[in-house]
Amino acid sequence: MNLNALKYFLEVAKCKSIRRASERLHVAASAISRQISALEHELDCVLLDRRSDGVRLTEAGERLWAHGLKIDAQLQLVQSDIDDLRALHRGKIRIVTVEGITENFLPDVITEFNGLYPDVQFETTVVSRDETVDALDRYQADIGFVYDFSHHHAIEVVADYRQPLQAFVPVGHDLSDGREIDLRGLLEYDHVLPDSSFGISQLVKRVARKEKAKVRPRTTSNKLQFLHRFAVLNDCVIFVPAQAVYCELTQNIFVPVNLQCPAFDFRKLSIARRRQRALSPATELFAEFAETRFAAWEERDQAALGAARSEWWSVESSD
Repeated sequence: MNLNALKYFLEVAKCKSIRRASERLHVAASAISRQISALEHELDCVLLDRRSDGVRLTEAGERLWAHGLKIDAQLQLVQSDIDDLRALHRGKIRIVTVEGITENFLPDVITEFNGLYPDVQFETTVVSRDETVDALDRYQADIGFVYDFSHHHAIEVVADYRQPLQAFVPVGHDLSDGREIDLRGLLEYDHVLPDSSFGISQLVKRVARKEKAKVRPRTTSNKLQFLHRFAVLNDCVIFVPAQAVYCELTQNIFVPVNLQCPAFDFRKLSIARRRQRALSPATELFAEFAETRFAAWEERDQAALGAARSEWWSVESSD
């Protein structure tokens, strides 16, 4: 099988368009079309249903797509292994991650790792929790960072970082004084939520249903940074782990709410990988390195929460 043709086919399948694949690969659309036609001739089947609005995979195309992703992942591993022979700990690491750790933890850890291994390159894609798991399943990333991972037949967890879900309000909000409140009472205040693809939203709604509380966010979004700014401007409650608002906590923009909700306490951030997939030496090394930084960052999160509570909470509480 022509590997270039397979590469073109996988990109077309991903883009659902020969034209868009041509733009991404910087290869003429006619050349891509010829290579895929040759691949169809070699396999004696039609792989693409060509339409005016793009292409769709046939049943044969779907099967080649599934096998092709595995082949592509193995080819990347071969390249990484060869790179590793040329220079120790050299190669490219593809990370897929949820947004909550992209402001502080992940940039810091990658920067620290690159200080030790400057020849390692990183490609980081930020998506929702569900999309993170899907990308790992489809071999589109080497490792992933994901909240609230429970079970997936093809994904396994490498390490966990305790990240309870917290509620925060802007400084000056009624609840910034540390008064105790349960989730039902908290949801009576204006609040914002990520969209339903986020584990945060799923968890809040699941617990709210049990407590017969109504979830009526002022706005939802697929971007946490948008929700941070909206919450500040509109005096809203925001639900995120401490890591997601670490800067806002230390800069006295957000204050933790004294929320009494044990169901939020057991949330974790996990490093995940596709089960039975061989990873490059550089990727294995980075996963181990990131795990060693979990404890220090958990302490930093707790210190930031403690400082904010001491600074702003004036009501005696059991917390």
